[in-house]
Amino acid sequence: MEVEPQRIVSEMEPKAETSVNKLVDHLFRHNSGQMVAVLTRIFGFENIELVEDAIQETLIKALRQWKFKGVPENPTAWMIQVAKNHILDQFRRNKKFDTAGHPPFEGSGIISPENIEEKFRYPRELKDDLLYMMFAVCDPVLKPDSQIALTLKIVGGFSISEIAQAFLGNEEAAAKMITRAKKRLKETHPKLDIPAPDEVGPRINAVLKVLYLMFNEGYSASGGKELIRTDLCFEAIRLTQILADHPITKSPKVEALLALFFFQGARLQARNTETRDILLLADQERKLWDQKMINVGLYHLRRSANGNELSDYHLEAEIASCHILADDFDSTDWTRILECYDLLLKRKYSAVIALNRIVVLSKLKGVKNALSEIDEMGRHDILKNYIPFYIAHGHLQFEIGDLVAAEKTYRSALGLTVNKPTRRFLEKKLLEIG
Repeated sequence: MEVEPQRIVSEMEPKAETSVNKLVDHLFRHNSGQMVAVLTRIFGFENIELVEDAIQETLIKALRQWKFKGVPENPTAWMIQVAKNHILDQFRRNKKFDTAGHPPFEGSGIISPENIEEKFRYPRELKDDLLYMMFAVCDPVLKPDSQIALTLKIVGGFSISEIAQAFLGNEEAAAKMITRAKKRLKETHPKLDIPAPDEVGPRINAVLKVLYLMFNEGYSASGGKELIRTDLCFEAIRLTQILADHPITKSPKVEALLALFFFQGARLQARNTETRDILLLADQERKLWDQKMINVGLYHLRRSANGNELSDYHLEAEIASCHILADDFDSTDWTRILECYDLLLKRKYSAVIALNRIVVLSKLKGVKNALSEIDEMGRHDILKNYIPFYIAHGHLQFEIGDLVAAEKTYRSALGLTVNKPTRRFLEKKLLEIG
């Protein structure tokens, strides 16, 4: 019996934290992209930096005021209003108003401070404008990597370091890529709207990749105190559901991506111990996996089978289903998982996929074979800052009994990570080596 997802995401989202600091951080992670989208529709993409600065100033103001005056009834609406007023003040200071006292507004020429509220309504605009922004930024005039990086920055609220981590690169290169992309996009005067059906194709792949990376950062945070940023995972699910429900953007690969998200999301609560330390798949309590999310994942996986399309997301969802449906770790269908990874690598080489494949290879063909392949991968610079590579490499070295090499590898990983649960995990591994 199929399970309709309906409002499952809103039902499973974590309750708001009582601390003002945590609430503001939650709002930034969960709603910053929505706020940028709404304000950019009002003031135009040419003022995107001003919009981003205004939101940052608003976050600071919220931290200061809410501690003493209390949290407003609609925090997001409050923040958009305050940010809007900040931008209008900037226009006044910079004398950007016309003779009638109006600031410029892309789309209808001008907009007055008096009728600006008519330009957005809740909650419709918060949903639609965010989707429009994603498609506007994923413009084919930009290179695919630039589309993805800029969308992560604007819509996902990603930091430069998080974007660099997503691209397995350095922060300087990521910052330059985003600056160039903004400049190029401003020249095209992008419109915030769902593109025509014949224009969706060149943009949808970048949008889906953004959502994929957004979920991944939430699933395994690259920095901070938490291993998991649940808000980011559920935001990626929510946005993907919008695409799945839209008549222009729905497709089998969107359904496959949703299936992948639900399968991975079902394991979120089992990936941490009570002290918020990392638990690997083999050590997780499977009874803690969310059966409701698993059922919704199966629903979307069945829907993704419509037609003849086979995307990378189909294969990754298949891999995730093999993990999620196995009774225990040892009974996992490793053979089928290896077949899926082989197909993924034939479609397009990815160092991350190749690394995941090596972990599976160790289950089927032994640690020595897997270690030989991972040693070869280590010669490529692209993985020199990728922490999971060092963790997997150290684990295989430990398994084969090369404790000196394992210690060196784990220490290399420790020197790269700022995520506290990951650091504790690595420190525990070093203690095991002795």
